[in-house]
Amino acid sequence: MTRYRVDRDSPMPIYYQIASALRRRIADGEWRKGNQLPTEPALAKAFGVSRMTIRQALVELEEDNVIVRRQGAGTFVNQSFLDITEPATPFPPGPLDRPQSRKDELRLQVWATLREVARPDARFHWDFTQFVPDFVGSERCAAAIRRHPLYQRASLLFVAPDNSLTRVRAQAMADGKRLLVATHAIARGFYLVEPGVVPPKQVAFAATLDGLDKHARLIDIEGVRALGAIDLLVTGISLVTEQGVRWGKGHGYFDLEWAMFRELGVAHDDTPVMAVGHDCQMVDAELEPSPVDTIVDLIITPTQLIEVQQVFDKPGGILWDSVSPELLRQVPSLQALYTAYSDKKTDQGDAHEQR
Repeated sequence: MTRYRVDRDSPMPIYYQIASALRRRIADGEWRKGNQLPTEPALAKAFGVSRMTIRQALVELEEDNVIVRRQGAGTFVNQSFLDITEPATPFPPGPLDRPQSRKDELRLQVWATLREVARPDARFHWDFTQFVPDFVGSERCAAAIRRHPLYQRASLLFVAPDNSLTRVRAQAMADGKRLLVATHAIARGFYLVEPGVVPPKQVAFAATLDGLDKHARLIDIEGVRALGAIDLLVTGISLVTEQGVRWGKGHGYFDLEWAMFRELGVAHDDTPVMAVGHDCQMVDAELEPSPVDTIVDLIITPTQLIEVQQVFDKPGGILWDSVSPELLRQVPSLQALYTAYSDKKTDQGDAHEQR
């Protein structure tokens, strides 16, 4: 078997690197469905690592249903493994095919690397312009969040509907938290899951968007206001800097959700925001946020927990001049807030004229 070099200086653990390399070789057809992989000793020799490290890599692939291990027989490519071919273009199709800004360039660079460790979406496959993917090691991020005092003290959590946060949502349900989640594109408002509503055996399903549709209660923007202060917000990312500048897939929904929460008074400057992503989604760049970019307080990856030293301020609310008529039509919750904003401006104008 050909020898392969692992990067011992990389922030990505060696067994992650090996799991990614094996995943890629399976996807490329070197081993097809039902084929047997080389033995653990052969893999250890090829990668120049211990058998224990190889076992860790195989556990990652087994958890993702890429392989099955049969005692006394060996390791085989799962018959149900979805072999997704490479796209015709080097990046996922969508509005960011051609970089238009430094932000877009960085997204495309990160997405190219992320594809090695990302888990495809059932609907959008590898098109990262349409979803924030789950990734190898996301369960370690969820465990780190569960151990954190901010999570342990929190009663009401907002967790974004990103694929990478499914385990976080499941944890919140299992731990008896009140859980708030935005519907897709905020088109139907928000899901609310109250403690004890979801049967323990249904938690894993209920944490998905399809499951939330069955187990959660839909609430509008006034329902969110009635909940009171949100204790913790958790979001996925496309990329993030150590200064806490976070960008999503390009649609701006989490930034809008944060701004709406500020308008409602259920989030404030000191409301903590956690960003969850793979190590490859952290970029070493000096990036200036726009006035609407939400700044995060903690960054959690499979190998790191970074407390951000705040350099930038969080947005204070909705910048109505930057809201397009199309966005207003798409998001009823935003329409309701805009109506209240317009009525308030009218009342202020009438009062000024009377004076």
